[in-house]
Amino acid sequence: MSPASPSSSSRGRPAGASGRTRHASVAARGLLAAAERDLQQIILDIHDGPVQDIFGALSQIQVLRHRPELKAGDAAPVLARVAASLERALGEIRSFIGAFRPPEFERRPLGAILEQLVVQHESLTGATVDFTLATPLPDQVPLSLKISLYRILQEALANATRHAGVTHFEVSAKANSRHIVVRVRDRGKGFDVAKVLKKEVDVGVAGGHFGLRGMRDRVAIMNGKLSISSGRAGTIVTIQLPLS
Repeated sequence: MSPASPSSSSRGRPAGASGRTRHASVAARGLLAAAERDLQQIILDIHDGPVQDIFGALSQIQVLRHRPELKAGDAAPVLARVAASLERALGEIRSFIGAFRPPEFERRPLGAILEQLVVQHESLTGATVDFTLATPLPDQVPLSLKISLYRILQEALANATRHAGVTHFEVSAKANSRHIVVRVRDRGKGFDVAKVLKKEVDVGVAGGHFGLRGMRDRVAIMNGKLSISSGRAGTIVTIQLPLS
């Protein structure tokens, strides 16, 4: 009997293709897990924030309804609490909408998209972000790259705001013929990168939103590179994604 010939699926395939496919599959599963954690965190934030404020406001309105004998002066403090609760709820809901409403990716250039994200982050958090284009960015880039870079930078800024202990950040972007590189820097307290990544293995772990592992998985799906250095001088996150 003649030796078995290689299957047609393996002939002509580069040696590293299967490895890259497995890596992309693992990264995709990790991203789905992180997205599920992100969704759960959003639900908890809405429940613990605006929902509680609205419930409190409704409770105060019920008090007024069941006590018609109250005079205007007596009702004024209750109405003030109702107004404050509703204002807080409205502000939080607007923040959620702003954070998850992406720009028009298809028609807008990448530089404008990133700049809008920075302005939006400043508006929602009160932080200051210095945004610099070290080189012009190409006018035409794949839609998937725009979306991925937007979400990765959004999470990098959110992580820095939550954990760095500072309110001033630096973002720079540059491009060459093959890659786009975005760097996010804070001069905060720093953290143990390996320790945080280890804690974020499971979907249910606390850490908020995509976290570092979700950022890493999204970069891996785009065949890019993510480096994070952190210490007493602060944290630098560098994202490199291929243009094609």
